[in-house]
Amino acid sequence: MSDGSPYIRIDNVSRRYGPVCALEDLSVEIEQDEFIAILGPSGSGKSTLLRLIAGLDQPSTGKIFFKGQDVTDLPPHKRGIGMVFQEFLLFPHRTVRENLAFPLRMTKETPAKIAARLDWVEGVLSLGGLMDRYPNQLSGGQQQRVALGRGLVAHPTLLLLDEPLANLDRELRQEMEVEIRRYQKQLGIPFIYVTHNQEEALSMSDRVAVIHKGRLEAMGERQAIYDHPATPFVARFVGKSTRFDAVVEASGSSARLLHYNYSLPLDNTAALKPGAHVDVFVKNERFDMKPWEEERPGIPCAIVDVVLRGPFFEYILETDRRDRIIAVQPKRAEPIPIASRMLLSWNASQCHVFPVAG
Repeated sequence: MSDGSPYIRIDNVSRRYGPVCALEDLSVEIEQDEFIAILGPSGSGKSTLLRLIAGLDQPSTGKIFFKGQDVTDLPPHKRGIGMVFQEFLLFPHRTVRENLAFPLRMTKETPAKIAARLDWVEGVLSLGGLMDRYPNQLSGGQQQRVALGRGLVAHPTLLLLDEPLANLDRELRQEMEVEIRRYQKQLGIPFIYVTHNQEEALSMSDRVAVIHKGRLEAMGERQAIYDHPATPFVARFVGKSTRFDAVVEASGSSARLLHYNYSLPLDNTAALKPGAHVDVFVKNERFDMKPWEEERPGIPCAIVDVVLRGPFFEYILETDRRDRIIAVQPKRAEPIPIASRMLLSWNASQCHVFPVAG
């Protein structure tokens, strides 16, 4: 942007429905060439945010700006956006060509402009040979591409996607993740993608906004969100983690896990006083798992089950106090046998420690 302002600015937006606060004082800035994932559990407020950006709902407080222009009160058809939903919403008795042309006919575009736009979207989404078919003659992936095409055919300046891959099987979903990211880079317009699926958010986006109970918990580059969670919720929700209760030891430079004879160094000692209770989160793939030896530090466990996850084994372990812990390890020729006694430990720099509230 020539004036240095973001392409989209959401400024202290809240949305209340009677006594229920769906969004609270949320601010986000998005640049023109960014793919942003809005990630959160069901009921977190992410779809409410998408509706506010689209103009399908109005904020209770706050403002929304597109390219520096206040669009808070602007109706959806004047915002220059496209939308793709979880349901394909294709007209079953119309061909692909007719489905794609529908939004253009609604805005009374000329036949020449409609033909040009259809040629463009056919090329971008590789719909050649499908234009005269009906939706029931298409595969799930083909129907998804047509739904994307209908969102893009009017040349929007922004595309909003509300869990568009939720109804596809895993293999097809992974293929479409790659395709959607490629489309965004090719078109050079912002995509805002709402999902509760962290794999989708991390695989497609440039940055991730994590929303919980109507509040923005964190926003940042996807690797930073995964490796350096800002809050306990982000540590728990993004990636599969195990939480341990711990207390800062007298020196203030280490924390001892409650219920286990195991201590770990602390990096940020200034913010944690001796005796303070903390939560320690460890990503399941960051456990170090070794055969049990009495003098070696770690948490004693026994393997109770092994799950094959492609190139990884997921070990289900039970501690001596019958807590269940999952440790993900690279696949070997054969898994470690069930009932084997093991010790779990981890690199202190790769876990996340947060003071317990109150």
